Amino acid sequence: MARRRIGGSETRLMSAAGIAVACLAIVLLALAVLPKEDPRVVALRQFTYDLVSPIMELANKPSEALVGVGQYFTGLETLWSRTRALEAENLALRQRVTELTQAEVLMQQYRQILDLPEEPKLELINARVIADLNSPFVHTLVTKGGRARGIEPGQAVMGLNGLIGRVISSGRNSARILLLNDFNSHIPVVALSSDVQAILSGDNSPQPQLQFLPRQAELKDGDLLVTSGRGGQIPIGLPVALVKRDEAGAISVNALDDLQRLNFVRIVKSTSTPSPPDEIQLSPRSRGGANE
Repeated sequence: MARRRIGGSETRLMSAAGIAVACLAIVLLALAVLPKEDPRVVALRQFTYDLVSPIMELANKPSEALVGVGQYFTGLETLWSRTRALEAENLALRQRVTELTQAEVLMQQYRQILDLPEEPKLELINARVIADLNSPFVHTLVTKGGRARGIEPGQAVMGLNGLIGRVISSGRNSARILLLNDFNSHIPVVALSSDVQAILSGDNSPQPQLQFLPRQAELKDGDLLVTSGRGGQIPIGLPVALVKRDEAGAISVNALDDLQRLNFVRIVKSTSTPSPPDEIQLSPRSRGGANE
């Protein structure tokens, strides 16, 4: 009895498979005979898609899982490489911090020995750029904020990385900034590694140029130029640009910030050092009394 039942079930299974094959053959025949633009064909095709789409979605699950596993391991590899890079950068920064700490201790000792006055601490004023007045002949910006916030003409202006110019005029709520590459910009700078001094001047080109550079100046590719403090308006030691030297030995500079894409700036709140009074001209009688 059990065998007959098993045989009957196998017969039913085969008959069901035969019915499915026959239905599929009929569907294919109908699709071949009927025109493609027939509404019945479109409806049948859509019905077939709706019927098969869950099966296709289920069949795609393993491939999607494999893709996810591949992306996971790729992300792990990227994360590992970034971690190694961050560890190396962290080690370099720690070494740099140690060097700066030693330099600060030595600087304090030198100041005590030489009895040098301390440089005032920098106070920065954040301002937003509201107008870009760049043209072939003028390279200036207008920022929101003026004398009401302590912004005065002559003050240095910095971007995210270094000096970008100086304030040339200031109203109550706005200020105008002359960029480094403007023809009227002249900033005294010094090379941090070789102590070579020069003037960084603009010529209305994308990058400023070094002028009055000593003939035997030894500047290397990548040297950092900082403000020298000459003139008494701009504080000493502000980063300005990097030296670029090509294979032929020609020297150029690259500003630390993109002067064409400035949205926010930082103004160094400082006052210019007053000039000493002119020498008093004494009359001969006064000179004689002074000599006595």
